[in-house]
Amino acid sequence: MKRWINVLFATWLAGMAAASDRPNILIILADDSGYSDLGCYGGEIDTPNLDKLAHGGLRFRNFYNNGRCSPTRASLITGRDSAYAGFGAGTLGGWNREMKLPAYRARLPYDLPTIAEVMKAAGYHTMMTGKWHLGGSLMKDEPRRQTLWKRLHPGWELTPEEIEADFNGLPPQRGFDEFFGLIEGETHHFFTPDDEQEYLEGNAPAKLWFDKTYTMNCYYEREDRYPYTPNNGKTAKAFYATDGMTDRAIEMLRKASKDGKPPFFMYMAYRAPHLPLQAPQELVDKYLPRYGDLAKVETGRINGLVREGLWQAGTGYPKTYADGGKGKKADGAQLRFALHAAMVEKIDENIGRVVETLKEAGQLDHTLIIYLSDNGAASHAGDMMNKPYQGCKALMWEGGTKTHCIAYWPGVVKPGTITDSVGWVGDFLPTCLDIAGGTYPAEFRGTKTAPLDGRSLLPILKGRNLPDPEYLFSNDKGQQGVIYKGRWKLLIEPGWYKLTSKKAGIDYELYDLENDPAETTNLAGQNPELVQQLAKACEAWQQRCGIVDYVEILKIRPDHMK
Repeated sequence: MKRWINVLFATWLAGMAAASDRPNILIILADDSGYSDLGCYGGEIDTPNLDKLAHGGLRFRNFYNNGRCSPTRASLITGRDSAYAGFGAGTLGGWNREMKLPAYRARLPYDLPTIAEVMKAAGYHTMMTGKWHLGGSLMKDEPRRQTLWKRLHPGWELTPEEIEADFNGLPPQRGFDEFFGLIEGETHHFFTPDDEQEYLEGNAPAKLWFDKTYTMNCYYEREDRYPYTPNNGKTAKAFYATDGMTDRAIEMLRKASKDGKPPFFMYMAYRAPHLPLQAPQELVDKYLPRYGDLAKVETGRINGLVREGLWQAGTGYPKTYADGGKGKKADGAQLRFALHAAMVEKIDENIGRVVETLKEAGQLDHTLIIYLSDNGAASHAGDMMNKPYQGCKALMWEGGTKTHCIAYWPGVVKPGTITDSVGWVGDFLPTCLDIAGGTYPAEFRGTKTAPLDGRSLLPILKGRNLPDPEYLFSNDKGQQGVIYKGRWKLLIEPGWYKLTSKKAGIDYELYDLENDPAETTNLAGQNPELVQQLAKACEAWQQRCGIVDYVEILKIRPDHMK
């Protein structure tokens, strides 16, 4: 018996040692930040904290998201193609997007494991702050919300099962021990005590704090989409989303360290620099002069990428401001770009606060930090902030689906390295499991699981190269994209659906990303066999995922294109 007790004790000690050796993991997601926004990716925006992480860690030259808010989050959270998680073809979280088709359900399936659930099972304390945007609601105890649901779901029956399923779509029911943030995707960034807000703490309305004074620049162009708020130009105590989400994250981190809860997994999903463009006035004033000469800024981003070793000098790219920034695209751009830059600098400032908190708690050297964006910059800024690539958020060109991505992990990731290996947002779940020593369940909540679509990036983090995935697919509202072995990229009906649907036939664009990374020369006409090979692969993928012709979606949800 004594020998058996000793064996058990030794096993327990070994388990404790293994647990203590496992790092904390912090994934930070920006919202609508462009590829070259950061200083360490060639940009003119001041991002000293992210630059320090990048130069002390690893940068991906070729990292892909899904081109839009919810689809990217769905793959990050589940490790699956977004359509498997109910967010195909640009579907966004929210009742006005929900459909009964599984690939367009706009709410995470309860029987599909999340990254928080598998990391929790692996022994991690799980925390989240920020934007969820993956469905779910608190209508369970709110008749007013149930009335709204019925109005937005004509022909559907609101059953007790549906109400419970919506409740089970919220972060606390999907594996997060602690949650502070937003369920929906869009709202204002500044709130005063007089403003209505929808932040949650766990499953309950959050009480915001108003301990900082701001002079608020709340820019808007279309009052029908982002109603003007009386806060524009006002100086007052307010809650600013980027600061407030970080405040709460720091509280969680300090408590986890004090309580001896590490290792932890934390997901910080900032709302910035997503519309509406809102930032402290002093930062906007700082950046306005930088965008006085847009041609200079554009060239500066390319030169910066060359300086950082992320772009080959002399490689062609689309020039938007060759006229000196005097054309139609420049109308109002100076202020929009200054606001965008101010919001990105605010993210960087707050990441510096998080890093300092980890350092003070003695956790920084034991933490893997990953930073990226959910898609390229949106159309109001994408023609500059996504340079050298063309396209923007919701478009399948590189500017829409490619992101900066930084991985910092002391003692594991070699400082100052750049990898050409292809990464994808759906790779994070298998990577985290690999690091945690966990396993993906063969069955979850009574349902047999399918293999993950993502793969572990741990070999890349340890300095090795990974063969590029055979296929990497993307789709958004009628347009499809497939990258074959990291080199050949086929786009089918690329562009905004309201434009492509008016043209007869099907447009194909084929690019050699190895020699033409900015997609300047369409090679579809010279390679018809390759076009057909990739088109068939894309069609088979759509069938597996349950993606249907977009015209059929618009018959069900005519407002889906908005």
